[in-house]
Amino acid sequence: MTADQIASILWRRRLLFAVTAAACLAAVAAVTFSLPKTYKATATLYVGVNQEVSEALAVDTNLGEQLARTYASLVANPNVADLVRERLPNRLSRSALLERMSFAPVERTQLLEVTAEGSSPDEARTLASTYASVFVDRVSSQFEEGRTQTRISVNEPAARPTEPSKPNPPLYLGLGGLLSLLLALGAVLLRERVDDRIHVLEDDDEVLGERVLARLPNLPNDGEEVSLEANDAFRLLKTNVDFFDDNPAQAIMVTSPGSGEGKTMLSANLAITAVADGEKVVLVEADLRRPGLTGTLLGRGLTPSSVGLTNYLVGAASDMAIINPHPRLPNLDVIWAGPAPPNPSALLRSHRFDTLLAELREDYDRIIVDTPPISVGADASVLVPRLDGVLYMIDVRRTKRSFAQAGLNQLEKARGRLYGVVLNRASKSPRYGYSYGADTAAGAEPAGTFRRRNSA
Repeated sequence: MTADQIASILWRRRLLFAVTAAACLAAVAAVTFSLPKTYKATATLYVGVNQEVSEALAVDTNLGEQLARTYASLVANPNVADLVRERLPNRLSRSALLERMSFAPVERTQLLEVTAEGSSPDEARTLASTYASVFVDRVSSQFEEGRTQTRISVNEPAARPTEPSKPNPPLYLGLGGLLSLLLALGAVLLRERVDDRIHVLEDDDEVLGERVLARLPNLPNDGEEVSLEANDAFRLLKTNVDFFDDNPAQAIMVTSPGSGEGKTMLSANLAITAVADGEKVVLVEADLRRPGLTGTLLGRGLTPSSVGLTNYLVGAASDMAIINPHPRLPNLDVIWAGPAPPNPSALLRSHRFDTLLAELREDYDRIIVDTPPISVGADASVLVPRLDGVLYMIDVRRTKRSFAQAGLNQLEKARGRLYGVVLNRASKSPRYGYSYGADTAAGAEPAGTFRRRNSA
């Protein structure tokens, strides 16, 4: 996932990101300010030596430091802790006392720090002072008995702390803020992962890694007129396909991930747009399983021919017998699907389809082939490499992202040349309809022109 994709996801789900980050930061703040306060007090001890040891120090300057490190271990002896417990006003267990204490030599010195933690400033100072005093008395007693040559004294008594050492609100809130941002990002990415819908922003040029050729409004599938915005979108789509690259887009295949995406409607309106530009167009209804051209604006009021593509592919009809001129658009011919065959994939795979396609290329400027969804059987897949390119129709409000991606993967496996993605229901538009007139064939209007409904 690229940085641009992450930025796009964050912007689209900015509310979730903000709410999650704020909730996490509020939780961190609540925990921080509810934690009990802990105070630290430190007493500093000086580890000294007798005359003989001092002479040794002239030879080995590290001896004093070594002694400080040694006594840092001895001061944590359980026997010392038991002696300290006897002098404390509140008796603590040995383990509880040692948990509150820490001992560390000061680097490159003969000093030893005895640090105590307490729930109040006085308790922390009392623990540190008492522990330091008991240890100094214990070592002094050993020195007088001749059991050690080292003497320890209090170099700096424990001072009463003025501020708690824990919690540290600025530190906790800073780290908590960073953690909140990471958790919010994780929540957004997880939501994006489990959300199988397709989300498209207005300025997104790509969907699922493929270029967006056109965005269509909510188009009717019942043969009603489409809006002016939709007509403009179809013209833009045709222009984008024509300028896709230097290779001509003569034979175009239209498919979708599944049924009901609007691919047949796209095929019909793209044919109308091409006719309006003065092209000679043939529309091939190659969806032999569920032909739906009669439900579009182009097929409204027409009765499909009983002789169609199926008849030609089985050798029961010639190419001229299956080509039907459109009654209202003289520059448009239609090849209907014909009777439903038992095995559409086998028919579409036959060499007769290649022969038909070669003949159509000779006679038409544009060939638009409406195929079954790419995920339905192998019908569309066997046609992909034989046509110039593919238009992939996605309904952004009903198509699942995983389903759309599976269709794209199948197109890639079939080695298709994908022009791009057409988004259905990607914008809202009022239906002030434009339609071609029923009297076009009679010459009242040029073929392919549109007029506003109810206009004078």
